[in-house]
Amino acid sequence: MIGMALEGGGSRGAYQIGAMKAFLEVGYDFSGFAGTSIGAINAAMFAQGDFQKAVEMWSNVTTEQLFDSETYKLLKIGESKWDMRLLSEARVGLRKIIDEHGVDTSRIREIIGSNINEQKIRERGCDYGLVTVSTNERKPYELFIEDIPQGELAHYIEASSCLPGFHPVVIGKNSYIDGGLYNNCPTNMLIKKGYKEIVVVRTKAPGVYRIFSIPKDVKITMVVPKHDPGNIMLFSQKKIMENIEHGYLDGLKAIEASAVRETE
Repeated sequence: MIGMALEGGGSRGAYQIGAMKAFLEVGYDFSGFAGTSIGAINAAMFAQGDFQKAVEMWSNVTTEQLFDSETYKLLKIGESKWDMRLLSEARVGLRKIIDEHGVDTSRIREIIGSNINEQKIRERGCDYGLVTVSTNERKPYELFIEDIPQGELAHYIEASSCLPGFHPVVIGKNSYIDGGLYNNCPTNMLIKKGYKEIVVVRTKAPGVYRIFSIPKDVKITMVVPKHDPGNIMLFSQKKIMENIEHGYLDGLKAIEASAVRETE
């Protein structure tokens, strides 16, 4: 069995699309996926066998699609020179976020709902895991799909993707936020599942990157961005296409390096 672990990282998740393209082109057949945050979203689409749909999603997503106008203006300020107009817009955006106790995530919820098919994942039989953190319990959760009640997968994926400052995701009696606060790249979940070969696609985004002991009989192939993947909160189509291309090229290099190691 070959598994793939996908690190969280917002817009940097486009890099994972390019890496997956490289591995699929050379004939890799993955039996399981685990991811955190945007990695959980990409992993779900891979697990349901919809790589092309994932490409289409990334080829169309923009910052404006994901956030309301006030939040969008606030995010854009980081890329602009400060002036009084921008300062005024920042105040409006910040006040709205404070008043509403976090950034509205309804648009992200819609994208998850329109692209991820829970039943397809369950019926296909691929292992699928994600990470989230319960705020009221102060407890992390590393869950595989069999641990998630029927009909609740989209909620848990949204929870895994709920960055600090976003509206927490309420499931039952608990509130959940981004799994990157505990484990942003859940390679360990696949190791515990018994995978002996795992492709790990990093984004080098902020978050907790846990170092686990790798058994000697487990082969790890790392794909790590060498370029600057950009601001995790800004979904520029130009940067997305650039990250997909870099992920593809880095994926091919990782495959070649892995093949060389095996012949040595």
